Amino acid sequence: MKKILALVFLLSCSTVIAEVNQSTPTTKEVNTLYYQGTAVTVRQGGSYTYIEVKEKTELTFWVAVSQAEVKVGDIVRFQKELVAKNFKSKALNQTFKELMFASNLEYKVSK
Repeated sequence: MKKILALVFLLSCSTVIAEVNQSTPTTKEVNTLYYQGTAVTVRQGGSYTYIEVKEKTELTFWVAVSQAEVKVGDIVRFQKELVAKNFKSKALNQTFKELMFASNLEYKVSK
């Protein structure tokens, strides 16, 4: 009887562990998360488009993407590649306290 109870206990523990592991995102899933917001400032510089993005939380941040036809008011969505601190853009002659470089830009044109 003790062996049966021990076996049932071990099986129930392994099921709980398997469920926890399934709900934890993998590194690949984390890296494919998208950021989304509204373009509040758009500046063209060299081969990049610099976009100041406002999220729903009213937080704003700057992102640089390959040159794109984004306009103020457009909804933008993208994947973060890396973040540079105190990045100096020679094309804009501006230093960004923090600049996110991104890829896979999608945008919905404002009306």
